[in-house]
Amino acid sequence: MGITESDETFFHLSEKGLKQIIREPRKRGEAASKRGISDELVAVIVTADRNREIDLSVATLGRIKKRDIEKVMDDRIAETTVLCSDGHVSYKGYAMDKGLEHHAIRIDLKQRVKQKIYHLQHVNNIDSRLKKWIQSDFNGVSTKYLQNYLNWFRSKELLKTSENFIKEFKLLSLEDDQTKVRFKSIPLEYVLLMKKSSQN
Repeated sequence: MGITESDETFFHLSEKGLKQIIREPRKRGEAASKRGISDELVAVIVTADRNREIDLSVATLGRIKKRDIEKVMDDRIAETTVLCSDGHVSYKGYAMDKGLEHHAIRIDLKQRVKQKIYHLQHVNNIDSRLKKWIQSDFNGVSTKYLQNYLNWFRSKELLKTSENFIKEFKLLSLEDDQTKVRFKSIPLEYVLLMKKSSQN
């Protein structure tokens, strides 16, 4: 049995660097024009287990749904997984469908830990470091290429305790035989992501 934490975090929809802009450009640091969670925000699902394995995936625009969780997590979840998430109803539905033990952490009720072991501290820390890295090192990135940056950040996280980071990072990159496939799929994935927005 393993405990897996999962939570969503959000980035502003950005067409930085694209030749054809489909909306009015937003000044750097400016808030989205719509209040709350809208299609101006890109949802990223962050998943981490207690063995330091992590996953960061662009899921959708706006609020996540059960199908978004299924797409991201189905290949990474075992029958014995204990899932910790926030109180989002989509996680509850996903856990019920998969027959998983599920612990919802109600941050809105100032709940941080259940039974001393169920919490979201790992994914919340990852969220914080990710956003700081994206903003401080790149001043934000284009939504079209966000998944690439998430993959890069994941590699950095996995190797952050390495004594020979550069060497291990190179080896990790060389072992990834799907790089070319992912690169070619970027335009299509972006089109599908934007299409989701029009369907929501």
